Amino acid sequence: MTIGYGDVREWDAEALHTTATNLAGRRDKLIGLQDELDDARKLPDWRGPAGERARDSLGDTRNKAEILIAELSAVERALQNASDDVSALKTRVANNDSLAGSYQFSVAADGAIVDGKPADPPPKSRFEAEERAEAQRHRETIRKQLEQESKAILAAANSIDAALARVMRLVQDGRISDHEATDLAGAKKGGEIDAGVVEMEQALRDAGLLSGPPASGHYRQWLENAVRRGVSIDTVKKIADDHDITPEDFKVLDGMEEIREDEDGDGTYKSYFLMPTDVSGDDAAKAVRMTYILNAGTDYGTEGEKTDFAPTPYGSEELRRITDRQRENSWSYDDDVGFVHGNGGRLVTTPNGMMMGLGGNLIQDQFSQRGGTTWGDTFMLNIDDAKDPAQQLREVAKSGHAWYEDDNGASQGSLDMDRLLHHEERHSQQWGREGYAGFLASYAWEQVTGGNETEEDAGLSDGGYH
Repeated sequence: MTIGYGDVREWDAEALHTTATNLAGRRDKLIGLQDELDDARKLPDWRGPAGERARDSLGDTRNKAEILIAELSAVERALQNASDDVSALKTRVANNDSLAGSYQFSVAADGAIVDGKPADPPPKSRFEAEERAEAQRHRETIRKQLEQESKAILAAANSIDAALARVMRLVQDGRISDHEATDLAGAKKGGEIDAGVVEMEQALRDAGLLSGPPASGHYRQWLENAVRRGVSIDTVKKIADDHDITPEDFKVLDGMEEIREDEDGDGTYKSYFLMPTDVSGDDAAKAVRMTYILNAGTDYGTEGEKTDFAPTPYGSEELRRITDRQRENSWSYDDDVGFVHGNGGRLVTTPNGMMMGLGGNLIQDQFSQRGGTTWGDTFMLNIDDAKDPAQQLREVAKSGHAWYEDDNGASQGSLDMDRLLHHEERHSQQWGREGYAGFLASYAWEQVTGGNETEEDAGLSDGGYH
């Protein structure tokens, strides 16, 4: 069904808001049954096969309740989004109608501009004729403005309708997820994520930045992460627009093993990708960029901890900086990726837009000292004797903390990995600014003179020196 300008005039933002509020109230009542459902499932005094079947049945009821709550949350968010958007759109309609009336135009139900100005009597003088001609030219400018705004209003209306209809279809088809929630409150978040993704995806389509089937795979994962972390739609659109990001770009990650870190257990995780040993330098560089994009944030300085620097906002500008730094440190990809893998080490991409690795033979061991060493865009942990470097990297990434090696082997430290990677990425920037020979020369001079400017610039506390 085609939406007309007259339909938009009749839309009721308050009714949508009221419906959303009512759904939220009913959903929250269900969430309040969490304890009752958990207690009922225990059935401590009922033993035997019948008791087990009863417990399984109550467990199934809880799972169904989680899905129901996710669906209610998705619809509630979609309705609330639609209410906000309709309210803003109705203001535009009112302003457009007011402008039209001021110049004796009106906007028809189909969006057409109707000229209601009576015909002028013949001019009485040349001066009056020129004045009328000027006034007519101005009215024609207003007409074009009204036509453009009416067209934009209808496009926005169709977008609002499409986003809401999409969520309703997902609910109808049983395709709203609780995102592996372990309780009813978590299921609520799951539904909100799915609705947020629909809204974000629709905005990308409206801007001509996404086409084809519904978002899936790592592209959808990017949108989900953006919703989880509260990244704005405008930020996602700017990344896609400025850097020509499409679902095709994420395919570089498809052949890599994803390692997830959710130290807080809140469902907002960070992803690392274990690169295959035959990965090309170009694919490694692209995978690093796409990992930064996909994570939609690094968590540095966002969890209340004291850090050496203010967090850098996630977005297009930071991605451009990372891309420029990769170009300056291109040898890290052209040469060092193959060098690390050829000498028995392994590498992962990180949320911070650089590589992290460990392991390898005696030759590789020389390139990681103390707690680890950054070479260009690669941070090599000083864990040299790992029997299985890939497995050790999985453990490091999943832990969310720095790791070290001593006589007893590798062990987890207390320093947040977010802070350590921020420190090491600043070293990558230093390599990029100074160049290969320049960085080695300045670092060697510091060792001779007892200076520590390189580490101070990267953040002493973030690097674990304080």
